[in-house]
Amino acid sequence: MGINEKPEKSWLIDDDGDSLTYTVSSSNSTIVDVAIGQESFTDINGQPNTSTRILVTAKTPGVAVITLTANDGKGGSESVSFELEVINPV
Repeated sequence: MGINEKPEKSWLIDDDGDSLTYTVSSSNSTIVDVAIGQESFTDINGQPNTSTRILVTAKTPGVAVITLTANDGKGGSESVSFELEVINPV
């Protein structure tokens, strides 16, 4: 498992090509809640696709660290974290 430094499709990759499952967490759920979700769409060629997304619900101004973890189900896992600043929640 590793972090793809210049991702085209995914920040996290599995060296063996195993399927990955994802979890996401917020360091401060009073500022922002996060969840993994699926988005279905039709591409420019008219083909249906589904994409995994991080769904974000801003609650109050502040900064939280969001951590995305990928697990291959065979003992391999990798995480990537980033700060998310909520300025004006709607």
